Amino acid sequence: MSSIYVCFNLKSDTYSFESNEAIDVLYQNVFSPLIKFLYANPNICFNLSFSGNQISYFKKRKNEFISIIKELEERKQIELLGGGYYDPILPLIYNLDRVEQIDLLTAELRHTFGKRPRGITMFGDCWDSSLINSLQTCSIEYVLLDSTIIPSNKLKFLPLSMTDLNKSIEIFPTYDELKPNPELSPDIFINNIITRCDKIEKKDNYYQSIPDRIINIKFTYEDFIQLNKKKWFEKLANYLNSQNFENIKITTISNYRKNANIIKCPAYIPAGISGSISKWIDSSNKNHNFTVYDFMEKYPQSRSLYNRIMFVNMLINQYKDDKTRKRSAREKLWQAQNGTGLLCNNSGAFQYSKYRQQAYKILLEAEKILRETRDFEETISCFDYDGDGTNEYVCRMKNYFSYISMISGAIQELEIIKNTGNYCDNLSREIEYDGYTDNYERGLFVDHIFTGDKLEKYIDNMEIDDGVFSRIKYKELKYSHNHHEIQLYADAVIKQTKQKINLKKKYIINSDGMNIQYIIKNLSEKPLNFVFATESNFAHTNFDSSKSTLYNLEVVNNSQIINLDSSKSTKKLNKKDTMNEVEAVRITDVQSGVSFGLEPNENCSFYYAPVIFKRPDFISNKIVPVSMTFVSTLYWNIKLAPGSETERTINFTITPVKKEKPKTFTTN
Repeated sequence: MSSIYVCFNLKSDTYSFESNEAIDVLYQNVFSPLIKFLYANPNICFNLSFSGNQISYFKKRKNEFISIIKELEERKQIELLGGGYYDPILPLIYNLDRVEQIDLLTAELRHTFGKRPRGITMFGDCWDSSLINSLQTCSIEYVLLDSTIIPSNKLKFLPLSMTDLNKSIEIFPTYDELKPNPELSPDIFINNIITRCDKIEKKDNYYQSIPDRIINIKFTYEDFIQLNKKKWFEKLANYLNSQNFENIKITTISNYRKNANIIKCPAYIPAGISGSISKWIDSSNKNHNFTVYDFMEKYPQSRSLYNRIMFVNMLINQYKDDKTRKRSAREKLWQAQNGTGLLCNNSGAFQYSKYRQQAYKILLEAEKILRETRDFEETISCFDYDGDGTNEYVCRMKNYFSYISMISGAIQELEIIKNTGNYCDNLSREIEYDGYTDNYERGLFVDHIFTGDKLEKYIDNMEIDDGVFSRIKYKELKYSHNHHEIQLYADAVIKQTKQKINLKKKYIINSDGMNIQYIIKNLSEKPLNFVFATESNFAHTNFDSSKSTLYNLEVVNNSQIINLDSSKSTKKLNKKDTMNEVEAVRITDVQSGVSFGLEPNENCSFYYAPVIFKRPDFISNKIVPVSMTFVSTLYWNIKLAPGSETERTINFTITPVKKEKPKTFTTN
């Protein structure tokens, strides 16, 4: 039987937004016990991966840790692996950013620990063949990939060799299914490995000589903590010493590449993503042949953040004034490219908004750096911002950034230059987790037509099967770049009455907000009675899963100022017709110091409700709060004779306010 090399790899998809306190907790629970164990057990080896933030923290506060790592490297017990400095999803960023992030971490590792990395790990095991050229440019010789990405007929416990455009890279699969169980003894783990290798060798009669096999096992921080609690690694070291195996070697990848009898299997690895993430795209698909683009299709909030990353990247690439500012803005961009905001986070819930919002804030900081060099010129531009094949209207104004979608003619992104997150980072309800399904995309100024009992269902926060214009793709009527004016229109048929209706929607954009005008026309031959509603969803930009800050909510109703409890819905007030003479609404995010004003040209009714979205934690599978939205809807009862039309206007203003101590309430 050939030798079996077992390589342990410690790598958790980290987050560039983690605080020094969070890194210190990891140090106490993971890094410190690991190096103490390795120092006392020279027959056990580990491959380690660190983010750029972690290395920076070690250099400032843990010099003794760096010294021990260097000593363990010299003893060939530790091999350090590279990656992107801020742990980006490499296939999603441009080649220039890939190379610079990889080189930045490589230089940091060499300067701090004395050796440059030969191998690399990637966030979420996101792979694409285009990476080979980038890795070659950075002198990276091999990459670790989840075995679920690799064709099953190539999984022979041997390194793979993949070529693209006459450049090649070695690929070492990692096997999650062989990961040790903390409840089982190490002899079961070793015997399982030997049994699996025996089966491979019996089937593998292609090679004349029997190569040495390598089994890579990747531990997350959570895996290590659980194994360490059970003293599993100490038990493994004692077991290996007592059995004196000659053909089982716990080693590093470099030791295997240098000393083993190696045969590389040629293979083509298609684009993919780790199996642990693939199951959250479609758990019924056992092949796990998904990519990061499939993930973003499943979770559009991730796609929206990616669109913003690409837009800021374009701004930086086009910037020509100051190289120092350009470099500073690019470094901010790299921080925002961290995979945590796009894929997952330390709580495990893929749609948890906290890190997405932090990425939006960093992207806004990058844009602000570019804006400060000269007098900023406000612009409204029309192009396919989100890559869906339809143009959007991108508004870069003095006090905010936003874009308007053709879907419901709604605002789908709003970031205040005061360094807030994206107030349009909204989820939609799903019946499995929230009890109801939203049949439309939430945003600002989403239009609804309600007939019959639809308004009552809407106020009860129930599912509405058809809001008519909330599900319609508008068309352009007029667009004026110079006058900051956008005119859209849509024709629709109200299903219940079979009557045709036309809606024109005009945005006039200014530095401090927008003026939105609606003209509704009855195209049918019968009178039309309906409720016209415009819904605005203000996402919570500082969401905390244990507690949440409230918005201040003031309404001018029948010339009286009313302070509403923003932790509760206005459902009871609406059913009593208490909120039906509304002249103005002011919604204040006291935590960020931003106030939003809604002033209709005619008195209307007002509905408000906080909505907490819950999703499964992919580690514990529990349903946990991940995001929050404040729903604010203005609506009118309208009667239209055949061929007649009516007009409604809303003045939307954005105002900085003095910060107050926010009220909080628990969300779980």
